[in-house]
Amino acid sequence: MNRIIIISFFILATSVSASAQKFNAGLFGGVTAAQIDGDSYSGFNKLGLTAGAFVNREINYQIYWQMEIKYVTRGVYKGPTDTDPTLYAASYHYVELPLSAHYLHNDMIQVEAGISPEVLVTTIFRDQDGTIDPSTYPDNRRFGLSVFGGVHYWFNPSLGAGIRYTYSAIPFRDPQEWNHPRYRGYFHNVLCLTLAYKFMHP
Repeated sequence: MNRIIIISFFILATSVSASAQKFNAGLFGGVTAAQIDGDSYSGFNKLGLTAGAFVNREINYQIYWQMEIKYVTRGVYKGPTDTDPTLYAASYHYVELPLSAHYLHNDMIQVEAGISPEVLVTTIFRDQDGTIDPSTYPDNRRFGLSVFGGVHYWFNPSLGAGIRYTYSAIPFRDPQEWNHPRYRGYFHNVLCLTLAYKFMHP
């Protein structure tokens, strides 16, 4: 895991230093709201955090490619209610390497779409009694892939805000009943709101 992060940062740094006049680079951070498709819970009730760095380069006027490295938490949350005192929360901590294409309109409105290879760092499950014994955790895939799309608004050349929707391209966990047509596996379903600062720009 540490090697993957170090190599990714090295690629980002090398790309920028090799041709600084052609590349933009920056940092971003924000919040996530997530749910899991395939379980019995619904609603984007799991709140989390995300943060990372990016580099991008113009392909031609208004069109860019971008590479990122980011940390993100996903999962599911079901809180207690008046009729049901039970609690269930699952947190999945990922490192992602998103790669995307962007269209920038009038230097302000940015539309994006891409794919994101990802590595599961750790999981934490809780119920109303506290943290659940890790030995009982379900088997999740260590490596995964997501697809995403979003819109970003740049207030000026350096500061912007955006919203991104991410969905698992492949299940991060196999279904419990393969012979049931309803169960295709478990998929992360995530909304992300971020602020970005671009410290190198034309």
